[in-house]
Amino acid sequence: MKILALDFDGVIVDSVLDSLFVGHNAYLRLYGPGKKKYFGGELFTFENWEETKKQRQEEIKYYRTLRPYIRGATDYGLIQKLIEENKFVKSQEEFDNYRKTVKFDFEAYEKEFYKERERLQNINYRAWFNLEPPYLKVIEGIKKTLEEGAKIVIATSNRRKAIVKSFTPEYFGFTIKPEDILDKRFGEDKSGQMKHIAKSYNIKFKEIYFVDDLVSHLIQTRTLGIKVILAGWSYATDIQKEEARKQKIPVIEKEEDFYYMIRNALKVDI
Repeated sequence: MKILALDFDGVIVDSVLDSLFVGHNAYLRLYGPGKKKYFGGELFTFENWEETKKQRQEEIKYYRTLRPYIRGATDYGLIQKLIEENKFVKSQEEFDNYRKTVKFDFEAYEKEFYKERERLQNINYRAWFNLEPPYLKVIEGIKKTLEEGAKIVIATSNRRKAIVKSFTPEYFGFTIKPEDILDKRFGEDKSGQMKHIAKSYNIKFKEIYFVDDLVSHLIQTRTLGIKVILAGWSYATDIQKEEARKQKIPVIEKEEDFYYMIRNALKVDI
């Protein structure tokens, strides 16, 4: 038996605008608009969102450049703080160093972030779902892979509660059961999730194929014997892709190639 483990954000969906929308509101609710008042210093709503995107294109563009360094929900708050302080980072190392030295209440922000996301989902789940559009060719590939009898699990830093409804015919067009969605409760890092998969499904590490958009996650989990693949169609930077190649980690550059490369990977060892 082989299992395909997929990250969620940056592999299945483009969650940049969701993280901006939710993260911005959570930051404002905790700390107020600040002196700079980026994005106008106002809360985002579903009603003002389209106009906000038109008026704040440069700020959104800068936000996107920081997305590749995100590891979990608390980091969305750091992006807000970097923008407010008008600071720039150009690598994962710079971002991680900033994270280690900055004064920031990570626990309070994470709590507020998920509280805000739940509030928005309760207002209009479809409107929230539209904030993180799926990569359509990946969705198509997942559906085909499931139809061919493969076992797929989700290994995410997100919360199961926040995304489980998306894995239904009404939204993605296929079903992945809640018990097959592993969130941070199953391990503080992706290695913990891989260990849970091996134990729960009674398989060897070498039978797990893991796709993530963060090369650091892949380098970490590969030490277990996991077969790892970098999602190159979303947030991975050229530097991160180059690092993956140096580490002899396969890179799927385009979402159009997802299904064929995964199908081949599941048939033969990479």
